[in-house]
Amino acid sequence: MSAIDDMALSDEALEAWMAAKTNRRPLVRTMSALDGFVTAAVTGPRFPDPQDWMCPLVGLPRDVLAKGSATDHAVFATVAKIHNQINETFFDRPQDYAPRFATKPSGGIDSRPWCQGFYAAMNLSIKKWKSLLDLDNPNHGLLLPILIYCVDKKGRPVLAKPRPGPDTAHFIGHEAYKRHRPRHPRPARTPLRHPLWRSAVISGDARTNGYPTMDASPDFGKGALAHRLPFNSRSLAV
Repeated sequence: MSAIDDMALSDEALEAWMAAKTNRRPLVRTMSALDGFVTAAVTGPRFPDPQDWMCPLVGLPRDVLAKGSATDHAVFATVAKIHNQINETFFDRPQDYAPRFATKPSGGIDSRPWCQGFYAAMNLSIKKWKSLLDLDNPNHGLLLPILIYCVDKKGRPVLAKPRPGPDTAHFIGHEAYKRHRPRHPRPARTPLRHPLWRSAVISGDARTNGYPTMDASPDFGKGALAHRLPFNSRSLAV
């Protein structure tokens, strides 16, 4: 067991900490949203320094490792642990990856927190996602099953308002979230390590720059997906 594992909080403790924190508000408040955020950080455009996303994710200052409390260090270690778990799953067992969706009070799947967390990570480096947000990019449709569940800072849908009707409700409630299958680029084994907590660095081989290699199945092709979605995919408002 690594030092990170030794210091990490339980999921319940981290979620309670995020929910209560007000000074330097975290970008997410739940474990499902955090999982979505970290998934975007792992599979998306590379951040120059992992602290560029880890600190704002949980509302910690950049000098947390030098001046933070023991609890702050434990929170940071927990995020690093979750990153490593997601990263290693994508690299070693991509077929085992599954988004950590929330559960509705009725017992159904609620993918909105996970998607909103993914979108929050995108917004930290939105210019680097420009390629996948290009409506003429054949892979643009890969983000639509995520963005369909997202709202902007003013609470407006990120995508155009869905067409009303039972087919739309069924798609959003039962179909779109099943398409969240990003695939980690290789070679990209990049565990976060923190010897003596002196600096936050990514060790191992350098990550592949650019955007994730995602499963471009026929369902996700530009035309194939666009005509199956219950909204105008050219009305992206990011």
